[in-house]
Amino acid sequence: MAKHKHNIKITPLGYAAQSVTGSCNLIEFDDTKFLVECGGIQECHTPLANYRANKEQLSKIKPQELQYIFICHNHYDHIGLVPALYANGKCNAKIIVPAGSVSILKEMWLDSAKIMERDCDYLSRKFHKEFIPFYTDADIGTVLSYIQEYPVLEMIHVTDALSFQYVPSGHIFLSCQLELYLKNNNHTSKVLVTSDLGNTNIEDMKFFVDKFQPVSKATIVIGESTYGGKITKNRKKDFLKDMEKIKSIILQYCVDNRGRVLFPTFSLDRTPFMMWIIYSLFKNDPEFQIPIIIDSPLAVRLLHHYSSILSDESKLMFDEMMKWKNFSFISEYEDSAAAIADGAPKVIVSAGGMLQSGRSVQWAQSIVPRSSDCIVFSGYCGEGTLGYKIKHSKEQKTVTIYNKILKNRCQMAEITSMSSHMQHAELVNYYSNIHADAIYLVHGDLESRIQLKSALDAELRRMCKTTKVKIVNKSTVITL
Repeated sequence: MAKHKHNIKITPLGYAAQSVTGSCNLIEFDDTKFLVECGGIQECHTPLANYRANKEQLSKIKPQELQYIFICHNHYDHIGLVPALYANGKCNAKIIVPAGSVSILKEMWLDSAKIMERDCDYLSRKFHKEFIPFYTDADIGTVLSYIQEYPVLEMIHVTDALSFQYVPSGHIFLSCQLELYLKNNNHTSKVLVTSDLGNTNIEDMKFFVDKFQPVSKATIVIGESTYGGKITKNRKKDFLKDMEKIKSIILQYCVDNRGRVLFPTFSLDRTPFMMWIIYSLFKNDPEFQIPIIIDSPLAVRLLHHYSSILSDESKLMFDEMMKWKNFSFISEYEDSAAAIADGAPKVIVSAGGMLQSGRSVQWAQSIVPRSSDCIVFSGYCGEGTLGYKIKHSKEQKTVTIYNKILKNRCQMAEITSMSSHMQHAELVNYYSNIHADAIYLVHGDLESRIQLKSALDAELRRMCKTTKVKIVNKSTVITL
């Protein structure tokens, strides 16, 4: 008897097949080849290691063979390498994105190109050899011309054999899950790619993000597992406690100590979220006069795009927040330097979130030596980053920033309930309730995926379901 011929092949190409960043999946069926996301790798400990990892990642892709690239949301680790596919003129793939994404993508890619150029210049000087950026500002215009936006929650027929629908994931602004319908030999397979899923415990406070909508059925699921192993009681009441903690920290260090509080954030999503929290806590207090500085050129540009994309009540709420008298927005470097030199009490919301780059590093350099100041972390910091070192300050009596050794005197606080990712219990509940043949776990470290698989297997057995749960690795190939 002849063996069954598999006509649909899915290859997880990115680092997300074995870790957290670098999301990228190649799907092949009949004569069609396309990518679902093509993200940059960020988790290596040095610029050189990241450069090499991303170069290796790009070598796995033949851009001239692609017909489509699907984008689910606009974080760098999901979209960061897309322009590199077009930089050599070989790629003509149509880029499919949720409605409203183009202006955000443009800003994210321009910022990535700037950072890449800076890193390559640093590497070239350090190692006395030329490191060429994967793309430059000049390539972005070309890439944007290939983008087509599509409405969310609407079935789109691309060809007779390929259809798709975007479904809100609740993760960040404009983020979606992707339902793919692949028709082969009169049989249609449905592939659900979750991309990053949102933390439903905080969705009421993220009014500018469409709420997560579950998908109930698929042939297979390619599901994220970022917090699959973090088995914590992360509930809505924990978030409310953290809001009170933020309020207490600002009052203690800015009002009582006349010091400064730094919130390192990511420009996309985390900055407006932190702004809304602070605004909600203090907007009705006429005696609260502490300035809240938003110091990130990218974040400031993105905030203006949010306002132009949002509609109805969300837009009204967002625009009202932006007009609050305590907010001050900084784009120019000179203004940032002046604000840092001014030691007056203030709250600073600045990128990047892990203190690995951006204006937040300059702020940290000023704040770390001062015991009257505080740094508040509200998200993940990769091992080896400055944020990681400060968060583990009990073991670090000194911190080196820009080749200067500083005594680590500042106070440090951590907010644990504000992750934008779906938590362990939610992931188990969502995945176990999808009617699917198999669930493939990506976008999480190995330990997280092992723990999530164990919990999922147990829950599926309890529900008398036969869904298989599989841990993806760098050699995995999925066939249908």
